[in-house]
Order: sequence, then C-alpha cells, then structure tokens
Amino acid sequence: KMLWIDNLDGAFGVLQEFKEWFEDDSIKKVWHNYGFDRHVMWNEGIDCLGFFGDTMHMARLEDTSRAKTAGRGGYSLEALTESLCGRRKRPMKEIFGVPRLRKDGSEGSIVDVPAVEVLQRDPRFRKDWIEYSARDAEGTWCLWDVLRRRLERKQWYKKDNLYQYYCRYMVPFGKVLTDMERRG
Repeated sequence: KMLWIDNLDGAFGVLQEFKEWFEDDSIKKVWHNYGFDRHVMWNEGIDCLGFFGDTMHMARLEDTSRAKTAGRGGYSLEALTESLCGRRKRPMKEIFGVPRLRKDGSEGSIVDVPAVEVLQRDPRFRKDWIEYSARDAEGTWCLWDVLRRRLERKQWYKKDNLYQYYCRYMVPFGKVLTDMERRG
C-alpha cells in the first residue's frame, strides 16, 4: 500500500500532520537521495530524523562503476530500480511530456515537462502524477532490500560485511553531511 500526501492549495499544511512521525528518531526511514529530501522537508518546517538508509549511497558502495558514461544509467532511482529490481520506472518526459509548440502553432520535437504544481493540479495529469510519485517510495524500498542483501554478501573486514560498514560509518555520516549542508 502507498500513501500520497497532497500539500497544495486547500490541502496546504497537511504535511504538518506527519511532522511528529518524520521527526521521530525511533522510526527508521529509508530514502533515495536523503540530502535532497531532507532539505525539502526542512523548508517545510520538518527535520527528518530516523535516517536508516539512502539507496543512492548504498548503490555507490555496492558498485562504484555504475556511471552514466558506462551506459548503466548512473545512480538515479529510475536506473537503479530497472537494473536491480527489474521494474522500469517510466521517465517523467514519457508520462507527462508535452510537445513544445512552434511559432506556427504546430507541435515541435522538443518535449517539456510541466511544473510539479501543474502535474499535481491539472486533472489531465493528476492521477498519473499520484501514481508516479507514490511509486518512488515503493521503488526506494525495493532498492533498499536488494542493496542490503547484496552488501551483506560482500566481505569488508574480517567477519564484517559491507552492510555492517554502511550502517556503522555511512549512515551516521549521511546524517552529519546533511546537517553540514544545511548550515553551509
């Protein structure tokens, strides 16, 4: 099951109803690109605690050669869910792309994606936008599970594995790093 929260227009402020949950350090949460999401939530007045993992960091630890230049799509949620979870995450341009109009009014070859606020408000996009954004959470959880198992199979030091290394060093560093970025 998925939860999608509308926080625009008449629903503005609904996100604050979840503030206690997001700020509860005892409730562990997994993210993809924690630094970005934590900053967005901070701007909403929510300090995300309970950091348990960042699938982008885990993927970099698991395979440092996943560069876009190697034709493997890099560390985007889209690329990782396709290669590690076997589920293709359709790109926003493919779902929401609108051809840019030429001066004569005909459709051009350049495709634009409307602003997030438009995707969320416009009835033409809203249902697909809710599905698209909710699937991000599902894909992140799948990635965490796959990457955790892969890291557990890789030896690090003596009897420890790379997942133990990740939890011991990278998770605390991920928290500190986002604090440092926020303070500048």
